[in-house]
Amino acid sequence: MEKIGVVVRSPSIYHYIFKTFRGVELDVGSFVAVEIDGRRVISRVVALRYRNAAAEPRLISQFDDAEAVEEVKEVLGIEEALYYTEAKAAVLGAREGRRIVRPQKPVKPLAFVYRTSKRELEEFFAPPDEGTYVTIGRIKGTDIPAWVDAERLVTHHCAILASTGAGKSWLAGVIIERISALDIPIVVVDPHGEYSAMSQPASEEGKAVAEKVKIYVVGKVDTTPIDEAFRRRFGRPRSYTRVGVNPRTLPLRTLEKILDSLYGLTDAQRRILEEGWQAATSYGERQPLTTVEELIKEVVEGGRHAAPPGYAGDMALRGLEGRLRTLLYTSPIFITRYGETYQGEPIKLLDPHSYLTTPAIHVFDVSGLDSLDQQIFLAALLDQMYRVAVQRKNLTTFIVIEEAHNFAPAAAAVSKSYVAKIAREGRKFGLGLCLITQRPSKLDQDVASQAMTQIFKRMINPHDLKYVASVAEHLEDPRPLRTLDEAEAVVTGVSVPAPLLVTVGERWTHHGGATPKLRRESRI
Repeated sequence: MEKIGVVVRSPSIYHYIFKTFRGVELDVGSFVAVEIDGRRVISRVVALRYRNAAAEPRLISQFDDAEAVEEVKEVLGIEEALYYTEAKAAVLGAREGRRIVRPQKPVKPLAFVYRTSKRELEEFFAPPDEGTYVTIGRIKGTDIPAWVDAERLVTHHCAILASTGAGKSWLAGVIIERISALDIPIVVVDPHGEYSAMSQPASEEGKAVAEKVKIYVVGKVDTTPIDEAFRRRFGRPRSYTRVGVNPRTLPLRTLEKILDSLYGLTDAQRRILEEGWQAATSYGERQPLTTVEELIKEVVEGGRHAAPPGYAGDMALRGLEGRLRTLLYTSPIFITRYGETYQGEPIKLLDPHSYLTTPAIHVFDVSGLDSLDQQIFLAALLDQMYRVAVQRKNLTTFIVIEEAHNFAPAAAAVSKSYVAKIAREGRKFGLGLCLITQRPSKLDQDVASQAMTQIFKRMINPHDLKYVASVAEHLEDPRPLRTLDEAEAVVTGVSVPAPLLVTVGERWTHHGGATPKLRRESRI
């Protein structure tokens, strides 16, 4: 075993500082090993700096010309003997059988640091024989596959956190493509209409994935711009199914929040709504689809006994009628009759049972909706899927939510409680969650804390970096995240044996989130 350095300081069990021997070359990301209690512990170099054993910093600060520097160098003697490399290494762990364990004591100062071999690293990062694993790329600086425990990634929830333009949607696409090979349902909430591109293969492996993509356009919205862009890029029309929500399937508390935030509700109107909505939705699992006027009539009749007597009661009833009518007629996500169409296209009701039992990639394009309607739709979708899952009628399902900070923010949002419910309880019923956000500090911390696998890409916002430092496992210093390029990511949590710095793999289907380039028409 080649000795390449010696430990200088060991501040914690998570990292140590070592000095390399003369002539040893290292890069950030290189792997090294030390011995702790007779076990060979693998570490990754996370920082390098060059130091001079004789040059006093206060002396160097006085240099004001090149001649002074040269004179001091000459007086000090041979530069190679005075300069040395100091490296910081993050402890990954030691292999014990098929597990990787982290030492519970720091390495001793003056311990030797060893170079690792390719075979040693392959054995260290190899997945256990049991379990279901997928690879999302390569360990950075090597050709060793970056294996991820797919079952834990899905069922224990995950989060992809990155700044805008850092490649989080590309990575999400890679994960979805690899997970789809396991033949489980994948539900994608797409606020920008970019995941439709997954229906077009970019490689031979992508053909099978593309065939599984089912696109749903939500609501009575114009999709012409996205459809035309899709046709220009791929030379064929975008194929999708238009879907909508039966108003009767809205949870009472969601409807109450919406009406109160948009128009305000009096105490009397709340009581009428609570009584009337329970009466109007007392049909069980399959709610009938009726016109808005029929629904409002049922609500009013069912809640009339909760209204105050006299003029005050009549005003409360009329006010509630008007609020319901305005919401249900103006929001484009609701269907109010069978056979309803938009621009000649039929609109189908949400079918949560199908989404949770069909091994496919179900992409819900909500890009045509404003933010409130997107939240209303997600609340309805998650509520209905949760109800199916509670009855154990589903396959294990992976739910991917883009721009998660808009759906489960630290502030109030209509959809927040439903995302939180899946995050807290979904694992027991086979519902896994993947939260993707460019503003992790804006994401609800209770929701984020349920993501047992966290994947970080480039991040530069100081508030987000501070947040990462507070929640990331074994990531003491998040500052290196500033320097990651679009192809790199740091993976931590229960789905990997140790924190991994990976080079993300290639996409098998087309990526829809690429930033448009400037067209160069002429030289300026």
